Amino acid sequence: MQKLNVQLCPETGICSIIKEDGCKVDLMPDEVAQLRDAEGDAAGVKRVLAEIDSSFAETLGGDETAQIAAELK
Repeated sequence: MQKLNVQLCPETGICSIIKEDGCKVDLMPDEVAQLRDAEGDAAGVKRVLAEIDSSFAETLGGDETAQIAAELK
């Protein structure tokens, strides 16, 4: 079961990542590109997210980080 709701708008390239508890981060297209550049590496994804929103990144577990990496490949 997926823990995160990852919504990528195909028109704008903006991505919203929403946790089950309602915590949310919105990523601009260049930030999504940075996540994709991490090439599926969960630690790299977490580093990029920490630069964007450190409080959101701190709440992510390893399985959630892996989910983001897989969905934004």
